[in-house]
Amino acid sequence: MTRSATAFTVAALFALTACGRKGARSSDFDSATTAALGGTASAGSAAAANAPKVGHVMGIEIGRSLDSANRIILGGAAGFGSSDSVLASVRTIYANAGTPVSVRIRLKDQTVDSAASKTAAADTAGVAIVPFRFAPLKKDGAYQAEVFLDGKFQMAAAFKVGS
Repeated sequence: MTRSATAFTVAALFALTACGRKGARSSDFDSATTAALGGTASAGSAAAANAPKVGHVMGIEIGRSLDSANRIILGGAAGFGSSDSVLASVRTIYANAGTPVSVRIRLKDQTVDSAASKTAAADTAGVAIVPFRFAPLKKDGAYQAEVFLDGKFQMAAAFKVGS
């Protein structure tokens, strides 16, 4: 153990001196740091690849229409009329197929509407998109759509109804 601690200290000092000399390049620091940590340049990539993949919500978009892949068309909408349906597109990543997803629409402290669904099979990147459709919201005001994945709050998006 003492030998490895000594080797690490010597390598760390080498890294510092490589960076401290006049005209040092960032590649000197990268290679010296990699050597001091006892890995290769791809060690960070391997660690990221082996990191646990925890299912979570990546985003929610609120809008007026969805495309064939259940994504909001032409970007999200910040405002709706009292006769407009409200559509939500929730993007999850690493969630198992069949994981419950719900969206709750709130006006101030009151829940106005809610809907639940389940994730479908994810694509090759681990992303699944879950669509939601809400009836027109008759009261004018500032609303909030709250997203839950498997019963746990993930994020919220604000939008307005009326002027």
